[in-house]
Amino acid sequence: MTTPRQVEPIDTVGAIARCRYIVLRRASEILGEEPATTIETGPDALTNVSALLMTSLEELKVAEEELRLQNAMLEAQRAEVDQRVRHYRQMFLHSPAPAFVTDIYGSIQEVNIAAANLFRREARFLERKPLAAMLGTDFREEFRRQLSRVAAAEQVRNWRLVIKRVGDVPLEAEASVKLVPEIGATGAGLLYWQLSVPNGSN
Repeated sequence: MTTPRQVEPIDTVGAIARCRYIVLRRASEILGEEPATTIETGPDALTNVSALLMTSLEELKVAEEELRLQNAMLEAQRAEVDQRVRHYRQMFLHSPAPAFVTDIYGSIQEVNIAAANLFRREARFLERKPLAAMLGTDFREEFRRQLSRVAAAEQVRNWRLVIKRVGDVPLEAEASVKLVPEIGATGAGLLYWQLSVPNGSN
């Protein structure tokens, strides 16, 4: 898929203002700088002013058409970006592998369906919750200590976690964690987590 060409916006207001200034200046030159004593009111002067105004009107129509085309291209680009966002979000949500996203401090931002099922919680109840609260009490301190190292390491594999689940026994899982830099509300990056259950049970 090709990347859409970025459209450079034109300064329409500025262009109209400059055109208006040119029209007024030319009209002043045609009619004279001192209207009270030197304005020419003959047919030639009026014809010249009329021609100038018609030319300026045509230039404004050209600028308006350029703006319309630019807006159409921007709308097409926006639609393509929205489609890509929906495409990748659906792939994330419906991935068979349990996956979720946290900030660098371990606060859950997004959860896919498989991960919500693994936690035995609805996704909306997991978002904005600390991941440490979803783990067994005995593992939280070690989890926080290890979490501080993830951003520096950028990637961690086979991280053992023991997940608390509503109405079910705790589940041991392994996590692979990847730092995705320069995104998120603060630009500090987000952590992408993917879980696996060693014995295949969930």
